[in-house]
Amino acid sequence: MINQMDDVLVADDNALLVSVLGEIFRESGYSVRTAPDGFVALAMIRDRIPDILISDLNMPRMSGFELLSVVRRRFPRIAVIAMSGAYTGAIVPQGVPADAFYPKGECSVAELFEMLCAIKDDATRYSARAAAPIWVPALPIGEDDFSVMAVACPECLRTFYHCLHDAELLRAERSCPHCLHPVQLAIVRTPADTDKTGLPFASLARTDNVPANLR
Repeated sequence: MINQMDDVLVADDNALLVSVLGEIFRESGYSVRTAPDGFVALAMIRDRIPDILISDLNMPRMSGFELLSVVRRRFPRIAVIAMSGAYTGAIVPQGVPADAFYPKGECSVAELFEMLCAIKDDATRYSARAAAPIWVPALPIGEDDFSVMAVACPECLRTFYHCLHDAELLRAERSCPHCLHPVQLAIVRTPADTDKTGLPFASLARTDNVPANLR
C-alpha cells in the first residue's frame, strides 16, 4: 500500500504516452495529474504541490529543461524524474536537475516504478542536490548579432543582461554584476516536432509490469 509520496504530476506533450502512464499510475494507487508543457505544469504545481514530477525534456512553449530548473529553485522538495527519447542509458543528462532519468523507448514501466521506489526510499536525496543551471530558450540570432537577454540572479534576484552573440554556445557561467554570485546558464533548443517516442511494446501490459508490492 502506498502511504507517502503518492501525488504524481506527469508533463509531456505526447498525449498517448501520458494517457498510458496516467492509467497505470492510477491503477497502482497514485494520484495523477498531467500537463502538455512546462507552463501548464507550473500552474498545476501552484494549485497543488505534487510529491513527484515526471517530465519530458523536449516540450513546446516551456521545455522540461526550463521547467525542472524552475522547480528545483522554487519547489526544491519535489522529487523529479526526467524522461526523454533523445538520450540513452539511465544516467541523468548533464545539467538536468533531476533525481533520476527514464529513457523513453528503452525501459519498461516496471523500471520506472523502480525509480519511483528508489527516490522515495532515498533519505539523502534532498540534501545531496547540486545547484541547477538556469536554462533559457535559444533565440534566432545571426553570427554578428549581439542580441542580449535579461537573466535574474537566483542569489540577489536582481536582473542583469547576458550577450547571446555566440549562437552555438550551449553552456556558460556568468558572475552577477551586483552580488558577484556565479550563475550557470544553459541554452535549450526548442524541438521542431512533438516527441512521438512511446513506451516499449512489452511494457504496455499495464499492471502486469508493476512491482507486486505497488499493485
